[in-house]
Amino acid sequence: MNELRSVLDEHWDRLEAEPAPHTDVLRTSVLPVETSHGPVLAAVDVTGARHLMIPLRARQRIAETPVGAALTIRERPLQNEDGYTRYADIACGRRELGDVFTGLCRDVLVALEADSTRPYHTARVVVDRWRQLFAPLPRALTPAQVTGLFGELLVLVRLLEDDPDAVRHWVGPEGDRHDFSDGLRAVEVKSVVTASERRSVQVHGLDQLEAPAGGSLLLAWHRLEAHPEGESLPELVTRVRRLCGDELALLGKLAHLGYRPSGEDHRHEPRLRLAESRWHLVDDDFPRLTAASLIGQAPPVGVLDVQYTVDLAAVRTAPLDDAAVDDLLGHMGERA
Repeated sequence: MNELRSVLDEHWDRLEAEPAPHTDVLRTSVLPVETSHGPVLAAVDVTGARHLMIPLRARQRIAETPVGAALTIRERPLQNEDGYTRYADIACGRRELGDVFTGLCRDVLVALEADSTRPYHTARVVVDRWRQLFAPLPRALTPAQVTGLFGELLVLVRLLEDDPDAVRHWVGPEGDRHDFSDGLRAVEVKSVVTASERRSVQVHGLDQLEAPAGGSLLLAWHRLEAHPEGESLPELVTRVRRLCGDELALLGKLAHLGYRPSGEDHRHEPRLRLAESRWHLVDDDFPRLTAASLIGQAPPVGVLDVQYTVDLAAVRTAPLDDAAVDDLLGHMGERA
């Protein structure tokens, strides 16, 4: 590992010694770490900031991600004598943190030497581990929060099994009114831990059971039960991480909800399993309250919040079967 650190410093020092270009052009050097999509590059920009360039697969796209006050990851194309290549550009914007950045990049290279089949995924896992090292510990989730998160992750597993990049549709953690959405299709997830056979849904707000404009909405209702052969929340998170193509995006969404994976002993965590699952298409026949169903299409003046309960036994249409659910979820992310 120390050898890789020396290799990085040697490449960056050599690049910094070269004449700086007058434009925003990276000076690059090929590192002795090869991936399934090409070699990793060291780079230096016109300001002298250091970069680590991870090759992306042909159609892979990434969004610019600020990882902290000094670290960013963004997509960057480079043209050379061999053609046009796109990279995940990991950059540190503060020169005084150069030694820390070198340690992070060394760990990325070590991980890539061990597994270079998905280089961007591997690099993002390492970056997030470093970020977690300095992150404050979150407060423990309440039982209701654990139940809600568990149910949403069960839906996410179903989406990821079909599309490893489906974590982008998990928009609830960022404050969207639905738990999952591609802008046209949405899924709202409701989960309870109970031995009761009553099937009811607590709805918060007049827009939670309102489909996106011109689109559709699915309601997923899960009845969970505590069971020694069930799965703990950390175990479910681990399963989701293995399926997810963008682990850092996943961990960021989990952090928004107050959950951060840890290496602590989870043997005493509550274990849950899915006892019953019902999926409904929320259409005009589904019992619900929306702004359009109220006089004046708005609650009376002075009413600041609307919460109500839907009894699923009153839904006249039968729940969707697994094949229908898989078909509807399989279209998520497609253009109209």
